[in-house]
Formats: sequence, C-alpha cells, structure tokens
Amino acid sequence: MIASWGIAAVVFEPALESATEPADSSQSSVVSATRALWPTAVALAVILISRQAALGLFAGSMAGCFLLFGSDAGAAFKSLLVDHFFPSMQGSWRIGAIVFTLILGAFTVVIERGGGFRSLVYRLLNQSKGDPKRRLEAATGMMGLVCFFDGLANSLLVGSITQPLADRVRVSRAKMAYIVDSTSSSVACLAFISTWIATQLSLIEQGVAGYGIETSAYGLFFASIWQNFYCVFTLLLVVVVIWRRWDMGAMKRASMQGIDDEAPEDNLDDSTSIWIALVPIAVLVVSIISLFYLWETQPLFPITSEKLTSAFSGSAGPYALTLGSVIGLVTAAALFPRQKVSRLPSAVHDGAASMLAPLLILVMAWTFGSVLSQLGTAKWLAESMSSSVDVSYFPAVIFITGALVSFMTGSSWGTMALLMPMAIPSYLDLAGDNPELLSAVIGAVFSGAVFGDHCSPFSDTTIVSAFSCGVSPREHVITQLPYATLAAVVALVIGYGGLAVGLAPWLCILLGALLLVTLGLLSTRARDARHQ
Repeated sequence: MIASWGIAAVVFEPALESATEPADSSQSSVVSATRALWPTAVALAVILISRQAALGLFAGSMAGCFLLFGSDAGAAFKSLLVDHFFPSMQGSWRIGAIVFTLILGAFTVVIERGGGFRSLVYRLLNQSKGDPKRRLEAATGMMGLVCFFDGLANSLLVGSITQPLADRVRVSRAKMAYIVDSTSSSVACLAFISTWIATQLSLIEQGVAGYGIETSAYGLFFASIWQNFYCVFTLLLVVVVIWRRWDMGAMKRASMQGIDDEAPEDNLDDSTSIWIALVPIAVLVVSIISLFYLWETQPLFPITSEKLTSAFSGSAGPYALTLGSVIGLVTAAALFPRQKVSRLPSAVHDGAASMLAPLLILVMAWTFGSVLSQLGTAKWLAESMSSSVDVSYFPAVIFITGALVSFMTGSSWGTMALLMPMAIPSYLDLAGDNPELLSAVIGAVFSGAVFGDHCSPFSDTTIVSAFSCGVSPREHVITQLPYATLAAVVALVIGYGGLAVGLAPWLCILLGALLLVTLGLLSTRARDARHQ
C-alpha cells in the first residue's frame, strides 16, 4: 500500500511541478487519466487483496493526497486529516447519519432478541390452508419484507428461523437461502428507513453538492427507488418463483442434504406476542414520517400532497431520522419481554457496536469523495465519456461498473462508497443543464452494488444467508446465480435500456414484470407437462 502511494508520488511529481510548461497532448492526457483514476485503482486493489472496504478507501484517499502533494508524505497525510477526514464528519447530515445508524443498529438487535419475529413466523406456518412448501417460502419472503430495516440482520434472523422448518416440509435449503438473500439486501436498499438509508442519503448529498440541484437528498432517493431496477425486479422475481415454484439451473439439482426427518416439532416458541416486534416497527415508521412533516410545515392542517412533498424536500432529514429512531428504540425497549429484560442492555450495546464497521466505511467514503473532488476526477471522467458514451446510456454503464466492482469486492456498501462520489458528479458534468436521469444514475449505483453482492462468494450477506440456511456459500452462489442474472439482464435491457430510449420508469417496470411472469409461466408449464 505504501509502495502504491510512493509510486504515485514519483510518477506525478514532475508533472505537477511542470504544470505550466507546454506538454505533448497525448502525454498530457495519459497523465490526466492516471491522475484521475489512480486513487480509485489503489482503493479497488486494496479492497480486493484485504477484503476490507474501509482500508481500501483509506488507501485510495491517501494515494490521492500523494498526487496533490508529490513526495511530501507529511503534507499529504496532514491534508488527508485536516482537509478531508475531519471535515467529512461535519454538518447536520453527516452527524445525523452516524447517530441514526448507531441507534437503528441497536433497534434491530432489540427487535430480534425480543422473539416477536419468531412467534410471527410460527403463526404464519401454523395455518392449515395451502401447500406447506409454498406457504413456508411465502412466509420467508414476507418476513424478509417485514424485516426491512437491516440487510444483514434480515439474512441472519429470517434464515435461522425458517431453516429448521424447511427441513421439516422438505423445501430445499438452497431455495430458502435464495429467498432470504434476495429479499434482505434488496428490501434494505429500497427502504426509506433502514441502516442503509443514512449512508445512501449522505453519499447523494455529497455527490450533488455544488451543482445547484434543488431537490433534496431524500427527494432524489425517493425518485431513484423506481429506477433501482435490479432490486425491484429481484423482489418481483422472488414472488414469481414462489408462486410458480420455479427452479432454474443448479436449483433443480439442489440436494436435500442435512435435512433431519426427526426434527422436533416444537423448535419455535410461539408464546411471545408478535406485537413486541410489529408495534416498534410501526412506531419507528410513523414517528419518522410525522417528524418530517411536523419539523417545518406551517400550518399543519389541512394535510396536502404538496406539504408532504415539501416536508421530505426540506432540511428535516437528519433530525427526523435521529429523533424518530430514538422513539422507535424506546418503544422496542419498553415492549421487551420482562422475562428477558436482563438481556436488553447487551442487545442495545451489541446492536450499536455491529454498526461501527459500516460507519467506518461511510466516513472513509466521505473522505474518499472529498479527495476525488479536489483531484477533479469526475470532470475528467465526464470529458472522457462525452465523446464515447451517449448521456442517456450513462445509467446502464454505471450499473455494469457497479456490478463488476461489487462482485470483485463482495461489498455493496464499499461499492456505493467507491462509485457514488464519481458517478453523480460525472453525470452532472456530462449532462450539463439537463440532468433528468440523475435519479436513474443513483438507482444504477444501488442496483449494481446489490447485484454484484448477490453473485459474489465474498459478500457478507451471501455468506450469512448461506450459513443461516444450512448450505455452503459455494452452493448458494451457484444456485442463486441464474435468478440474479435474469433479474440483472431484465434491469439492464428493459430498465436502463428502456430509459435510454425514452420510456417512463413505471413502464419499464411494467414491461419487466410482464416478462418475468411470462418466463415463469412458460418454464413451469413445460415442466408440468413433462411430469404428466
């Protein structure tokens, strides 16, 4: 890593010192390209080697500072701290993101250890109507949607609860791992209240800073939801797969190894009230939405769509998220089962502590983006792409790039942190006065990050989903890959390709949904015909 910084300093110091001297245009363009992309290359290389997104972002930031200060290591490190690292944690959005993420991490674990989710699954599966296999798969998908506030906790909680039941009704563990993994990250990425949202909003806010964009970070995020095509189509595909019991590729050959025919019937406890989980979640959502509205809206009544839109476009974001999460956590603590109350402090502590690593990635992402801004990386990318890439296809390019980075690194958070500081400014420089696809670019970053994460054997959610459902990460990746690839192809061709030719986002989603349903029907009808 030190060698990378040193090489950068040696290579670029002469170029920096002789910036005023005439230079050959081709040589100058090579220097500019390497200068613009070197920090990203260093960051990506370190992430691939270490599997640590925060370390990679730090290395990339340091490499950028070496470019700015030549071989003066002291000045480069001082600049990293004084000009980028500490300033990155200033401002209401940044502080609010940190506090909200810590509190919601605690909220997640308190809800999980309360036992209400387990009781809810038990009751859903105790219904006597319908095919027990389809009922289990549907209940698993439903639980994935309910547990929208954290992707990793979603995978661990839902997988560990439903895996013993999958053995009992003889549903493939690989199928359960696919449903768990596909719902967890996709829901967390789309949800406007989750442990992801603070990171997503802060990256958006950083990306548009200085470009005169009037829409708030939350407004841009809401607009990007319907253009986050991979996550949307992944959730729709899960519905089709459960409805039609659609097995593709390696999933057809998924073994039933590890199924215990002697599994005990009472391995889930239904004595805990489901409301100790559902009420805090409802309070969390209602509190945050209400606080957005109450923070700046005058007069409060009558409530209109214009006032609601204005509320989410204002400056209430960090305050509403933070205070609303506190209210949700207090509610969850108040409803925590009395017989387990001794576990409450450790649940709060463990939940907050679990978010420290993601927060470190977030802070280093802010730092990395600040360094790239000073280097002018985004402007160079925009100028380089202006002659080779039509601006309407920019979201598709970003989706493919994000998928590759996420697959290689195994980190959706790391990919968002690495790509968003370049993608948004590059697009805005390229689009000029008509940035109508800005929300699509944001959605493409999220989509690419989640798709690569679903396909990568290094991803934390991939590994957790596999182990919580009792399969190896290798088997999980192989059996999930056909579904993830299908959703990605539909997202790229129908979604981002449709936007490029002028289709509305809702029409792209409708066409993609019709295609997925048609493929599911044709495939399963052919299967049923063979079995008759």
